[in-house]
Amino acid sequence: MKQGLSHLWPQSLFARLLWVWLLGLALVLAAAAWLALDERMVRGQVVLHAKLTQEWAASADWLDTLNPAQREQWVQEASKRRSRWRLAPPEAWSSNARPLPPHLRAFAQYLAQELPHRQPRVQHFMAPLRGDDDEDEHHNPRERPQSWVSLRLSDGSTVYTRLPVRWPTPEAMGLPGPSGGNTPWGLLGLTVLVGLALLTWLAVIYATRPLKRMTQAALDLADHPNRAPLPDSGPTEVRQAARAFNHMQAQLQRHMAQQTHTLAAIAHDLQTPMTRLRLKTEWVSDESLRQRMQADLSEMQDLVQDGLALARSWHAKPQRQPVHLNQLLQTQLSEWEDLGWAVQAPGLEVDCLVHTDVPALRRVLGNVVHNAITYGHRATVRLSCQDPAHPAHWCIVVEDEGPGLPESELQTVLEPFVRQETSRNRQTGGTGLGLSIALNLMTAMGGALVLANRPEGGLRVKISAPR
Repeated sequence: MKQGLSHLWPQSLFARLLWVWLLGLALVLAAAAWLALDERMVRGQVVLHAKLTQEWAASADWLDTLNPAQREQWVQEASKRRSRWRLAPPEAWSSNARPLPPHLRAFAQYLAQELPHRQPRVQHFMAPLRGDDDEDEHHNPRERPQSWVSLRLSDGSTVYTRLPVRWPTPEAMGLPGPSGGNTPWGLLGLTVLVGLALLTWLAVIYATRPLKRMTQAALDLADHPNRAPLPDSGPTEVRQAARAFNHMQAQLQRHMAQQTHTLAAIAHDLQTPMTRLRLKTEWVSDESLRQRMQADLSEMQDLVQDGLALARSWHAKPQRQPVHLNQLLQTQLSEWEDLGWAVQAPGLEVDCLVHTDVPALRRVLGNVVHNAITYGHRATVRLSCQDPAHPAHWCIVVEDEGPGLPESELQTVLEPFVRQETSRNRQTGGTGLGLSIALNLMTAMGGALVLANRPEGGLRVKISAPR
């Protein structure tokens, strides 16, 4: 059933927007027509009230000039027409009175305002059906509702006149009832304006929502290339764009996989010849030459290992487990002290339990602190269980006392093989992969690594991730 109905729904974005506009305009025009009919009905009743009041006022004024015999003759002649006049109250005037309907209550108030000196009174009751009465065939054949009005004449007597049987009420005309007063035309214009504004807003939301979703996917792709593909749903144009985006993402993933595989294969294959070279250096009789050769081989081996670590970090899948960050930092602090690094970590007394990838976090901390020691000679590590910028994240800040970086290079040094020190000396500049690996690992954990210069000098590195 659902699949059958889906064929009735327009498939293109143009057709859907057109359908939304047409349906919305129909609803707005229907609301405007309802208000216009309501206004027309109210004005029609006002005109009817005024006409009847003028006729009765003129008749009462004429009766004031007649003597009793002339009044009786005039009443008989008037009663032969559709209007009914009486000098005595109808039989059921007081005995079978009923509450006034809403339209008669409004009419009674109008009469009291227009003819106060006539002391008008409106009465509604059920009266027996007479042979000379023109009655609607849908009413009870034995009785029918009647509405009469009494008017006081100048000599103190009272004359009675019957309201039309088919009173043109909104219900009788099949129209919505009046709202109790004239509908301002400004309200009609405001309704149309608000309706069109709401319609425009809905159309814009409907048209831009797929674009926003695709924009967010494009932004996420840079940090999360292995994100889930976009859903293949929506209008035809949106589905085509989603398929093109998913194809591009698949191509990027394939390219990155090939690049990672190539780098990992090269790094792995270099291990064997370097091991053979290291064994052969043992046969070199010149001690100084042997030491230089072994130092070069160690440098090559470190570079290969960093290359392997970089390749793995591109496709890292974090294995989260609970860990107390303060205890982890205390353990790392002991290891760094054994290496002779000048690292201090104040404020580790506060317990901070999080779920994170412990081996990856150790690697990140090692790379960041090693970078701080290399360029700043001293590092300070601070832990916070709640990142001020992201309350749901923890953060660790590593600060050094080095020269810092130019603002233009704060992002450049995060790229592979970019080093702060340009001499290409392994003793002073490293491989240029440490911060790149740390950034990739933090991105895989859904976190971030941000560099900034300290106002008092030195570099500040903040790593953060969800708790």
